Amino acid sequence: MKSLRVVVRHHGGPEVLEIVEEDAPHPASGELRVRTIAAGVSFAELLMREGIHPEKTTLPFTPGWDIVGIVDEAGEGASHAMVGKMVAALPIHGGYAQFICLPEDELTPVSTGIDPAEAVCLVLNYVTAYQMMHRLGHASAGQRVLIHGAAGGVGTALLQLGRLAGLEMYGTASLAAHQIVSDLGATPIDYERADFVKEIRRLTNDGVDVVFDGSAKPMSGVRFGL
Repeated sequence: MKSLRVVVRHHGGPEVLEIVEEDAPHPASGELRVRTIAAGVSFAELLMREGIHPEKTTLPFTPGWDIVGIVDEAGEGASHAMVGKMVAALPIHGGYAQFICLPEDELTPVSTGIDPAEAVCLVLNYVTAYQMMHRLGHASAGQRVLIHGAAGGVGTALLQLGRLAGLEMYGTASLAAHQIVSDLGATPIDYERADFVKEIRRLTNDGVDVVFDGSAKPMSGVRFGL
C-alpha cells in the first residue's frame, strides 16, 4: 500500500513543501500505525520550515507536531484492541503524512463523536498552555497575569486554563478580537494602539505576577514600573 507524506528538504516558504509517495510504514514492536485524519498547522512548524525555530531540526524532515487519526494496524506487543479507535498524538515531527507509526503509550483516545479537526486544535495548544502556566509560570489562584496574543490558539487555551485556576487575567489582542478575550474572562488590551506596559500600570497600579508570551518563555515575578 502506498502513502503520501510531506517532506521539507530545504528551508524556506511554503514552496519547499514537497509531497512524496512511498510504501506505507508498518509499526515496529510496541507501536501502532495511525491513519491521519487531521494535522495541526502551528507557528512553530512555520519557524521549523524556515529554519529559525530555537530547536533546530535536521533536514530533511516531515512537519507535523500534532495529529488525530484512526489506528489501523498494531505492531507486535501493542494492543490490537486499539485498531479502529480514534486517537490523538503529539509526535512533534511526522504528522504531515497519511500514515504514522508511534509508540502505543504516546497515543491518547479521542471520544466518539468529536470532530477530528476540532480535537486536533486542542493537542499542541493546550499542552503548550498547560506547561507554560503550571510547569514554568507556576501561576496560582489570585495572581495577576498578562497573556500576549490572547486571541490566538495558545492564548485562548491560557485564558481558559487561567479562568479555571482563578487568575486575574489581562490579554493583548487586536481590537477586532477583544470580544473573544472578554468572553474568556480577561481584560483586553489593544496592542496596536496602546502601550501595554502603561495600560497594565493604569489598570492594576502595581503590575502583574506572570507574563505569558507564546513566542518566548514565561517570565515569573514581573512587576511593570516597579
